[in-house]
Amino acid sequence: MSSQMRRSGGASSAASEMHWKAYRLLEKGKDASYREAIPLLRELAVLEKADKAWAEYHLGLVFDYGYGARRNRALAIYWYAKAARRGFDSAQLNLGIILANARGSLRNEKRAVALYKRAASQGNRNAAYNLGMYYGEGRGVRKSTSASRKWYGVAARLGDADAQSVLSGKRGHGRPRRKAAPRRPRRQG
Repeated sequence: MSSQMRRSGGASSAASEMHWKAYRLLEKGKDASYREAIPLLRELAVLEKADKAWAEYHLGLVFDYGYGARRNRALAIYWYAKAARRGFDSAQLNLGIILANARGSLRNEKRAVALYKRAASQGNRNAAYNLGMYYGEGRGVRKSTSASRKWYGVAARLGDADAQSVLSGKRGHGRPRRKAAPRRPRRQG
């Protein structure tokens, strides 16, 4: 059970029950289960006493990866942005990755770096790893070896084996990454 879900303990019993039903459906990891969970997630995203960020993040995943619905980048961005504003670290990471890798006017590496910093400050090791890489390459920020090592160090302390390899010199910079989207609703990072 995620810490985000535990925080919803004070929610109304109806919202709490809906939350757990959505969680159990998402845990199955099948498109049919995701399709069944989508209306529950949408309702949770607007309920006053629900864990909105959790529902918004999972709606972002649904549309980002096409779980139980057609892939829709605009809706993924919409739901990730809502969850990111509420401080959900995995939504901040995923939104940052979308912005950093977008084409045209949507591309915004500086905004991606700001989102990675917010996520990393909450203990998201993937965001810290990406910051190490961005500072090392000068993507969206001024190139800085010391800042790169700092962020790889944060990621390594959070248990990221790739960051540990970079710091020990066994491996050069890789590509920015986000772990594969969870088929079960666990927090990334």
